[in-house]
Amino acid sequence: MRCLRADWGVWRTNVPKEMMEFLNFRHSSDINESYITQPLVLKYLRDFADKFDLEKHIQYYSYVTKVEPHDDRWTVTVRDVKRKEERSECYDAVFICNGSFAHPRMPEVKGEKLFKGLLFHSCDYRSTTLFVNKRVLVVGGSFSAVDISRLIIPVAQKVYISHPKPLLINVENAILKPGVKELNEGGAVFIDGSKEDFDIIMYCTGYKHFYPFLTKECGITVEDSCVQYLYKHVINIERPTLFFIGIPTLVGAYINSDLQARFAVAFLDGKFNLPPKDVMLKEIQDHFKDLEHKNLPLRYFHNIGLELRAYMSDLCQISGIEPFPEVKIRIHEHVINTLVTCKRNTKYVIIDEEQFVEV
Repeated sequence: MRCLRADWGVWRTNVPKEMMEFLNFRHSSDINESYITQPLVLKYLRDFADKFDLEKHIQYYSYVTKVEPHDDRWTVTVRDVKRKEERSECYDAVFICNGSFAHPRMPEVKGEKLFKGLLFHSCDYRSTTLFVNKRVLVVGGSFSAVDISRLIIPVAQKVYISHPKPLLINVENAILKPGVKELNEGGAVFIDGSKEDFDIIMYCTGYKHFYPFLTKECGITVEDSCVQYLYKHVINIERPTLFFIGIPTLVGAYINSDLQARFAVAFLDGKFNLPPKDVMLKEIQDHFKDLEHKNLPLRYFHNIGLELRAYMSDLCQISGIEPFPEVKIRIHEHVINTLVTCKRNTKYVIIDEEQFVEV
């Protein structure tokens, strides 16, 4: 989920709130819209933390600098940024929940250092002010590229979108260009040989999974945003008391993270045993082969999308945890299937555990 500006002064989510709920904890019934504002997102999280008294467990102004295994336990080193001190403690299990939208994936483009204008990643986008009367190149074709382009088009002089494939979602008044071949002092040369000058180039090229605090002994490697090797995208096969929550993409982040966390806790509680290591590795290798057959790069390994139903069912059947209501999956599938035509003023009304209506 990201909050993006749908109109002047208001930031709204790009997925409906019905996909942004933990199990058995609904948004307030007073909210009459599905695509909600940033303050309402924050309020929901604070209400959740208050209900389950989570604040006392959160250590603010601290960040993890190292996680390393010692026998069957883990030593975690944390730095207090106020006191500028480090301390280490031992734990029986570690959950990695540092998110997937913090470390931008920056492409390597020939001539990048020659460009005299502004060049940055969409993670640094804050408002349309910077783009007033500017010639802008947006590199990328997914959600950030489409959403931000729509925001800056009314104020920019011209907005170009560069992507090697046709966009899935139409962006009115944007000028479409193929992939970038190289940059120069004034702008870009595209793979079709055309050239354009720009004041601003913004990369909407996604993010990468980044775990600099994990030592090599943790048994985790990352290649092209594919985190290896995890059973069901969660459990470290080499050291199964190290868990990763929230890696899959094109899923309802709240639903997915809730389910993955309960799946991991069920394993810790002894509710189920892992398959033999060779069986888990074969499942992963089969997934690699499927990507290769579809001519998809490794970074699509954790892309679940319309496979969410099967994935959630798999986790629940293995662990015996409570599933989400069917209606949640149906809303997710509907949103994924209507990305091209979906509007932010759409409202979803849940009728019962299985049915919803769109108004």
